[in-house]
Amino acid sequence: MNNQQNNITLEDITRQKAALRKRISTQKEKMSTLSQGFIAPLKPTAKKSSAVMGVFNKSMIVFDGVLIGYKLLRKFKKMIR
Repeated sequence: MNNQQNNITLEDITRQKAALRKRISTQKEKMSTLSQGFIAPLKPTAKKSSAVMGVFNKSMIVFDGVLIGYKLLRKFKKMIR
């Protein structure tokens, strides 16, 4: 076997760490802006029926996401066994 070592210096590690932290911070900002759309309070509407339908639609979206997550988790568990 060929025993070659990669010459990785502390400066390289520091640069990689800084780049990864920058990527993580940009992803964190994107996730926070996306989550604000889901969590943000409902806008006042002129009609009460449209406000109720908006709440119903959001609750159905959350329920659907939880249900899909549960199904995927079950399939993943079956794959592992």
